[in-house]
Amino acid sequence: MQTETRTTDAKARLVLPKSFANATVIVEQISETEVRVRRAKVVAEDDLPFTEEAVTPLSDRDRDHFLNLLAAPQPPPPALKAAAARHKARRG
Repeated sequence: MQTETRTTDAKARLVLPKSFANATVIVEQISETEVRVRRAKVVAEDDLPFTEEAVTPLSDRDRDHFLNLLAAPQPPPPALKAAAARHKARRG
């Protein structure tokens, strides 16, 4: 990675290297004295995947286990009951 020193003009404009020509950039202010300029990758909105497309369905075993827990939920453990009682005492 090469480091260069460049000077801004009176309007705080900076001339970037030619590799940034016609590019969209991200300007991050890291600190009061440091700014980071990075080339951004622009993706068309139509090309973004839906979250639902990335979800993997449950296996048959996991699905059955989940449905059994919904049909017959297990009682809460003592630690959860104690935490709920402490929370209720603090709130009212």
